[in-house]
Formats: sequence, structure tokens, C-alpha cells
Amino acid sequence: MFIQVGQHTIHYECYGSGPTLLCCLPGYGETGKDFEPLARELGQHYTMVCPDLPLQGQTTWLQDSFEITDLHQILQVLATREGFAGQTMALAGYSMGGRLALAYAQEFPGTLNRLILLAPDGLHQNFWYWFSTQTKAGNNFFNATMHKPGWLFWLMKWGRRLNLLNESIVKFSHRYLDDPIQRKSLYERWTLFRNFRPYLPGLHKIILAQPLPTVLIFGHFDRIIPPKRSKKITAGKQINIRVIILEAGHRLLKPQFAATIASAIISTGKE
Repeated sequence: MFIQVGQHTIHYECYGSGPTLLCCLPGYGETGKDFEPLARELGQHYTMVCPDLPLQGQTTWLQDSFEITDLHQILQVLATREGFAGQTMALAGYSMGGRLALAYAQEFPGTLNRLILLAPDGLHQNFWYWFSTQTKAGNNFFNATMHKPGWLFWLMKWGRRLNLLNESIVKFSHRYLDDPIQRKSLYERWTLFRNFRPYLPGLHKIILAQPLPTVLIFGHFDRIIPPKRSKKITAGKQINIRVIILEAGHRLLKPQFAATIASAIISTGKE
């Protein structure tokens, strides 16, 4: 299905017919359809809308910027389209989508009744991501590297030999760096989403004060976004915040994990 938001065309999947709206933001290079296994477990409890983010899937985005206000507009149009105008919603984000969800919750907490974070990016300030997207020199260097990545491949090779880089991270990196088209997409997506930068101490206060029931779900064997990164958002009082660790890696949207994740989502806020 498609909606128009200004000059942009947003593609999304809609699953279930439950009484509460659940908006799901996919990870890097993924689409709303990746939430289908989870939707099979949640269809009676939620109406799930899962948009393809800009530069991903079938969504057509015609600007070179994407802001939190743009995401807010998309989610509100989706809510109206599916009959939930004026109601609060649950928001889920996986991996990169988790960073967007964190930033959205910080800016528009009053629109949410639950926050579900699946191996979320945004819990850690990565220097290279900051340098590549927040500085002109870094962005130029990033662009040049995506055109001629030889030095980076050499560095990764020796980093692995010297045990400075985990094998999972190297494999994950090659997945997006070996192909020129994938490298171009990496540069464009990282640059487009550069302004989604959650401030975790402020968000922690919002979660407690709102209150905004929140669950963070990680894979025990995840080397991309390890569970220990939850500490910044769970520091101090943990009322309204739960952390669940699955016997999994980074890819949490697989069918074998759907029932456990669905149970955690349904129970969030009921304690």
C-alpha cells in the first residue's frame, strides 16, 4: 500500500486488526515486510503499519534531507489512513530503525503509549559515524572512500588478523561494502538519516516521567549492537524499562524469535 506525504510516496505494509496501532521502523536496507513474522503473532492485539523508510524498499523520497518532523508527518498520515487519528500509538524500531524510534520518542513522547527497541542503533556514539555525517571534512572523506575503498579493505583485513576486529563485524561490513551500488546506498542513507541523534539522558527522564513503558530486546551473541549498550538508557531507576536478551545474534526479526518478542511487546506496560 502507498500514501502520499507532500511530494513523497511512502510504501508500507499493514498487518492485523488489533485495537492499538503499532508502527514499526525497519533496519538498514530492510523494508516493512521484514516485520511479517512478528505480525503473525501480534495481529489480534495490534494493527501494525510498517513503512519502508526513505531510500529503502518501494518508498520514493525526493529530498536530500530527512528530519524527525518528516517521520512524525509520515506516522500521523499512516495513523489517519488506518483509522487511528488522534490516538497514541506503540512504536517499534529495529537496528537503524531503533535509532529513529529513539529520536522520535524524545521529540514526540506524547504521541506514544509504548516504545519497543529491537537491537537498536543510537545507544552508542560511534566516532566514525559522527565524523562521516556531522562534519564536512568527514562527509567528503566518507564519499571518497565509498568510491575507492581499497584502503578500508586493507585496514579491515589487518584488523582481523591482529584480532582488533571481530569476525562478525568484518562480515557485516563486507555485506555493504563489496558492491559499488551498496556503497553508494550506504553513503546516501547514512547522510540522509544524520540528524536522528537521540540524547539518552533526556530520553531516560522522559520514559520515567511520561511514563512511557519501554522494552529493549537484544541478541546475546550480537556483535553489531551488543546488549551492554542498554546501560546508558537503563542507568539508575528502571521503572517502565525492561531489557530482554534472546539467544540470538543481531537478526532478531526471524520467525523463531517472533513469539518471544510478541509476548514481550504485549506485556510491556502491564506490569
